[in-house]
Amino acid sequence: MTNEIRFSQIPPTALTEAAPIISQILPHQGSIEVQNDQPGKEHSWHTHPTNETLVILEGSVRFYFDGGERICSSGDIIHLPSHVRHGSVALDEGCIYLIAMEAHRVEGSSDVNA
Repeated sequence: MTNEIRFSQIPPTALTEAAPIISQILPHQGSIEVQNDQPGKEHSWHTHPTNETLVILEGSVRFYFDGGERICSSGDIIHLPSHVRHGSVALDEGCIYLIAMEAHRVEGSSDVNA
């Protein structure tokens, strides 16, 4: 796995329709977290010891990292390698997203430029 953040997309999916995505990104050993960030909630600069895959289900978030930032919304996927410094801020409508603790490619997703 590269040490660069990658982005991909799937069709927008509501939380109530997320079961197929959960089954695709569920780690062999690990967990998936459902995060519900209210508008303005910030996760300031930090890193993680494991690879993570974030799938934005509802709302939007400003995701920032060394060298850039990106507005992510429903259908966007963030492939985040371990130990890469990053942060995020939920935008006006808040943001609901899945976090898998291992990097996985979601079937049917296509890569997009940062």
